[in-house]
Amino acid sequence: MESRLKLKEIGLQLCTCTWIEIMTGAGVTLYLILAMHNYILAALTTGLFAPLIVFHFVITVISKRGEIISIEGVKNKSKKENNKMSI
Repeated sequence: MESRLKLKEIGLQLCTCTWIEIMTGAGVTLYLILAMHNYILAALTTGLFAPLIVFHFVITVISKRGEIISIEGVKNKSKKENNKMSI
């Protein structure tokens, strides 16, 4: 059962925006190097994808620390307030 949850967590992680960008950037870079033998465009592609990927990693780390309120947290908080008001 635990391994099933870990596989689900890994699958969800691979479907995040950051990993999709990493795979896209790696694919485009490898295509430019291996198929087109254009090292200058490959370097430019890497340079363009790198800041975007770093930005998403930073946001992921910050949001896991709890410094940024997630949408789910806001929803749960508003439900608790509604329950208190209705009592």
